[in-house]
Amino acid sequence: MILRSVMRVTVGRPRGGQQAVTAIHHIDDTVDELIERERALSALDAALRRSSEGRVRMVLVEGAIGTGKTALVWRFLEQAESSGVLCFGVHIRPDERSLSVDTLDRMFRNVAVPHLFRTAVARRLSALRDGCGTDGPTLVSQLTELAADLLDLAESVPVLLVIDDIHHLDTDSLHALLHLLPTASAGRVLVVLTADESRQPLDWRMPTGLLMRPNFQRVVLNRLSEDGARLAAARRLGEAAAEALPADLVALSAGNPLVLEYLSRAYEATGTGYPQGYAQAFVECLRRCPPETVEVVRALAALGEQATPELVAELAAVDRVDVDLLPLTNAGLLDAQSFRHPSAARAVLRDMPAGVCAGLHRRAALLLHDEGAPALDVAHQLIQADEHELPWASELLLDAAGEALALNRVGLALECVKLAGRAERDPVARAVVDARLSRLEWHLKPLAAARHVQSQLKDGAAGRLSARDTLDLAWRTAWFGRIDAVEPLLSAVGRTPDGGDVNELVRWLAFTYPKHTFSRGPVTAPPSSAQAEPWLHSASSLAESLIGAPNDQGVTDAERVLQSLALDHESLWSGETAALALLTLVYGDRLEAAVAHADRLLDEARDAEMPTWHAVFRAVRAEALFRQGDLPGAYDEAVTALAEIPVQGWGIVVGLPVGCAVNAAVRMGDLSAAKRLLGSPLPKSALRSRYGLHFLHARGHYRLAVGLPQAALADFLACGSLTEGWGAGGVGVVPWRTSAAEAWSRHGNPDQARRLLRDQLAMLPPSSGRARGQAMRVLACVSRDTRRPQLLTDAVDVLKNCGDKYELARALTDLSVALRQGGDQLKARRTARRALHFAKAAGARPLCDEAALYDQEAKAARLARDEDEKLSLLTGQEIRVAALAVEGDTNHEIAAKLYITPSTVEQHLTRIFRKLNVKRRDELPWQLDTWSA
Repeated sequence: MILRSVMRVTVGRPRGGQQAVTAIHHIDDTVDELIERERALSALDAALRRSSEGRVRMVLVEGAIGTGKTALVWRFLEQAESSGVLCFGVHIRPDERSLSVDTLDRMFRNVAVPHLFRTAVARRLSALRDGCGTDGPTLVSQLTELAADLLDLAESVPVLLVIDDIHHLDTDSLHALLHLLPTASAGRVLVVLTADESRQPLDWRMPTGLLMRPNFQRVVLNRLSEDGARLAAARRLGEAAAEALPADLVALSAGNPLVLEYLSRAYEATGTGYPQGYAQAFVECLRRCPPETVEVVRALAALGEQATPELVAELAAVDRVDVDLLPLTNAGLLDAQSFRHPSAARAVLRDMPAGVCAGLHRRAALLLHDEGAPALDVAHQLIQADEHELPWASELLLDAAGEALALNRVGLALECVKLAGRAERDPVARAVVDARLSRLEWHLKPLAAARHVQSQLKDGAAGRLSARDTLDLAWRTAWFGRIDAVEPLLSAVGRTPDGGDVNELVRWLAFTYPKHTFSRGPVTAPPSSAQAEPWLHSASSLAESLIGAPNDQGVTDAERVLQSLALDHESLWSGETAALALLTLVYGDRLEAAVAHADRLLDEARDAEMPTWHAVFRAVRAEALFRQGDLPGAYDEAVTALAEIPVQGWGIVVGLPVGCAVNAAVRMGDLSAAKRLLGSPLPKSALRSRYGLHFLHARGHYRLAVGLPQAALADFLACGSLTEGWGAGGVGVVPWRTSAAEAWSRHGNPDQARRLLRDQLAMLPPSSGRARGQAMRVLACVSRDTRRPQLLTDAVDVLKNCGDKYELARALTDLSVALRQGGDQLKARRTARRALHFAKAAGARPLCDEAALYDQEAKAARLARDEDEKLSLLTGQEIRVAALAVEGDTNHEIAAKLYITPSTVEQHLTRIFRKLNVKRRDELPWQLDTWSA
C-alpha cells in the first residue's frame, strides 16, 4: 500500500481519470456505488476507532451539493453518540460568511458535558462577546484554548466534533476556525468537516500545513453513474418500477443522489410528474449555495432566453458568472450555465419573496430596455414585475402586444395591453387601449369582454373611439343582445371622418336581428369608398346573400372569401365574416365544402389562440354534420363547442350549437339529453335573432317527439314570424314551413299542411335538394294514398343526391310503408332494408327500430306466403291427414277418424313430408289446421 500524508477515499464516479488512494480503503469498483457510500461511513467508523485509541484524527468529506455529505456525517454522529461518544456538531449556514459567536454557541449548546468544560466554554464565548468580537488575535486565542479544553475533555470520554459546510466561511474565518481543531497527535478526538465544491477549491483557502498532516484524511463523494442512479432508484421503487423508469428521468438527475431522490418520489406519486420533483430538488440545492450563487441563478431564471453571461453578471452584480455557478454545475443541476429543465427556473422565481422577485424583474426590464432588446422581451419583465410607472412603459407594452399577436400569443398580448391600460392617464388614450383590450379578451374570454361593454359605450358616446373601435363595439354589443345600445353606435360611426358606409353595418344588423329596424342616424362624414373595418363589406354582403334565397352566386362569394380570409386578432369582423361564409355554404347545401373549410379554420383558430372563434367554427361544423345526417358526430361537435366557452359567453349565438345538439339528440332518440339542453340559459334577445331560429326549430321538433304538436307548431310559426321580413329568404336557415306542415298534419289539419308545403316548394331554388326532399316527403304524408308512393319516390331521388343520410332514411321508411299498403310487399321489404341501412349510418335509433319493424313484418308475410304456396301442392286428403298429425294424433287415430287404413295414412305422410320438405311431424306447418277447416 502506498503511504501518503493526505489519505483519501473517493466514493462514486471518479472524475478526470483520477485514481482513488486511501490507507483504509481503495475503492475502484463502481458496480454498486451505493455500497461504496456505505464504505465511506465505514471509513469514518475506522477514523473514530483510531481516535478512540488516543490519536487525534481529522476527516474532510467533500462533494458537490446533493451528493449526501450532510446526511452521511449526521448519520455517523448519531451512531457515534449511541455508542457513548461525546458529540458536538454545527451546520454553517449559507449566509454565515464570517465565524460568529452564535456559531460557536450552537456547537456546544444542548450537549450534556461536565460542568468544568461548560464553564470554560461559557468563559471563552463571553470573552469573545466582550472583547473585539470574532476578529483578530482574541478569536484565535480563544479558539486555541477551546481546542485545549477539548483535549482535556477527551481524556475522560472520546470526543467527536462535526462542522458541516465549512465552505460557506470566508478565508479568514476558515483559518481562524482551524485553530479550534486539536493539533496534538495524542488525544481521543475526531474532527469531521464537510465542504461543497464551491466557487474556489477549498485547497486554496486552507492552510497547507493542515492538508499535509498525517492524521488528516479526505473522503470524496461523487455523483452516481447512470447504472448507479438506476440502482438507487431500484432500491427505492423496487426492481420492476425501476426498470420502467423513463430514460430522461435518470438523465435529468445527472447522477445527483438528492435530485434522484426527489425525482423518484415525484414519479412514485404521480407516474408522470417527475419534473416537479426536479424543481423541488433544484430549489433545495440552491438554498445550500452561497448568496452570490443564489443571485446569479435568480438572474438567470429572470432573464430566461435572453440570458447571456454579460447580462446575468450585470443583473446579479457579480464579476464571473461561471465561477459563481460552479456549485450547481458540479452538482449536475446546470448544463453550460443553463437550466436542465424549465421547471427549475419557474421554481426559483416562485421561491423568491414577491417583492424581491418583482424588483428583480424590474431591474431586468430596465437592463433589457437599455440594451435595446425587443419590446416583447422587455414587456415580459414588466408584466412579471407588475411595473407600469416607467415613462416609456405604455408605448412599449402596446408595441409588444403587436409582436405577441404576430406570434399568435393572444394571452401574452392581452397581458401587455392590460398593463398598458393601467399606465395611461389620458382618457382618450385610455379608451383606445380599453377597446383593444376588450377585443383581445373576447378572443379568449367573451364574458370578460362583456363586462367592459358599458364603460366603452360611454367612451363611444363621448367620442373617444375611432370608427373601427366603434364598429367592433357594435359587433360585440349585438353579440350579447344589447340591441338597444346599437342605435347610438350607428350614429357615432356616421359622425367619424373614417366612418365609411354605415349602411354596411345596418345590412349586417338586419340579418342578425330580422324583426328589428335599424336606422343610420345623422351622417356628417363625407362619402368615402374606404372603410374603417376592411371585413365589414364582406360580412354585410354575405349577410345579404343569406337573407335572400340560397343561390350559386352567394356560395361562390363565400368560397372566394374563405380562400382569401385569414383570422385577424385586431378585427372581430374577420371571424364574423368567416362564420357567415361557412353558414352560407351550410345553408346552400355545400356541406362537404363547409366541413373542409371549417376544419381549416378550426386549426387556424387553435394556432392563433382564439378559443371563442374555435367554438363558433365548431358549432357551424356541427350544423353541417347534422345536415349530412351524421347525428352522433353533430351532437358531439355541438356539445364540445358549448363546453369550450361558458354558455353565457356565447351571447345570442348559443342558439346555433344548442339547436343543433337538440335536433341531433331528438333524432337519435335521446330525449332526456334534448330536454337538458333546452334548459340552457339564453339571452332574451337570442330568440329575436337569426340564431334563435335554430333554437326554436329544434325545440319544436322536441315537442313533436314528446307528443305536443300544438306547442311544436307555435315554435315553427314563431320561426316564420321572425323571418317574415325576409320574404323568400330564410328557407335555407331552417325549413320552418316543412316542420310546421308536419305539426299541422299531426294536429289534424292536412289542408293547412299542404298550403305551407306548396309555398315552401315554390320558394325553393332547384339547388335546394335537402329542403325540397324534406318538403316532398311531408307532402306525401298529407296526400292521397295513390299519390304517396310517387311523391316519396321523387323525394328519395332528390335526397340521395344531397348526402343527408337521416332524411333519406326517413323518406325510404315512409316509402316502404306506402308500398306495403299498396300491396307491393317485395319492394316494400327491399325499401325497408335500405332505410335501415341509412338509419344505422345516421345513428337514428328510433328510425332504425321503425325500419326494422317494417322489414320484419314484410319478412313474416313472405314466409307465410311461401308456406301457403307449399300447402297448395297437397291434395284434400293429404291436408286432412297432415292437420291431424299436427294435432298429435297417431297413425291409427288418424285412420280411425278418416276411415282409412294405417298403411294408407303412412303413405300419405310420406308424400306430405316430401312435398313440404320436412322430415318429422313436429316440422309440419301450423297453418295446416286452418287449411283443413
